[in-house]
Amino acid sequence: MHSFRPILSLVLFGLLAGCASTQSRLADSARDSGEKVRGTVVLIEPDIELSEVTAGGSQQPRADWTAQARAELPPALRRRLSAGSTVELAAYEVPDDLPAGDPVRQLLHLHRAVGYSILRHGYGIGRLPSKGDTFDWTLGDGVRVLGAASKADYALFVTIRDSYTSSGRVALMVVGALVGVGMSGGVQTGFASLVDLRDGRVVWFNTLVDQRGDLRDAAGADVTARKLLEGFPL
Repeated sequence: MHSFRPILSLVLFGLLAGCASTQSRLADSARDSGEKVRGTVVLIEPDIELSEVTAGGSQQPRADWTAQARAELPPALRRRLSAGSTVELAAYEVPDDLPAGDPVRQLLHLHRAVGYSILRHGYGIGRLPSKGDTFDWTLGDGVRVLGAASKADYALFVTIRDSYTSSGRVALMVVGALVGVGMSGGVQTGFASLVDLRDGRVVWFNTLVDQRGDLRDAAGADVTARKLLEGFPL
């Protein structure tokens, strides 16, 4: 999981420059038909990791901050979804004791890999010829195992990596600015996707980059949830 954080941050920074930005895509088949979500939506336990940017610029994972974010973001997402639709919401937490070979565990890893591919090929970096102007992605019919486990029609997946600048890093950034050397601080990056659990299609996908986001309290989590769900097809 740690190796994915810098990749995600690098790709999203390159795609979405600015203090706070999102870009969402709707599957071509859904866009052409005007399809909206009809049925139940299960929120899969979000994949979240929070870190502190040290004085030297490395990211040090913080288990306490991550635990706070994992407690705050899911209810914030559910509040946003409930406020915008009459769709019944289910909930699915990934059991901690799931073995690596479990189909659900493998599906979560597959989603992360597909999400990374969407970022690369669907948002302007290294686009594949067959994917350049279309949005047609799938996780395959293996998602049915998650549909059976959750009793839902769609799954909302969320991946977030958030980092916060330490006081030592802030001091170096100030000195660097005085001598004309730019230094990066913390940034919140992530993506959300809605997957049809009947056939594996990625119906909707949204990216997020925010240099001011903060998942360590309810107010910050609510802001992040709002941005992650911009353009959600309800």
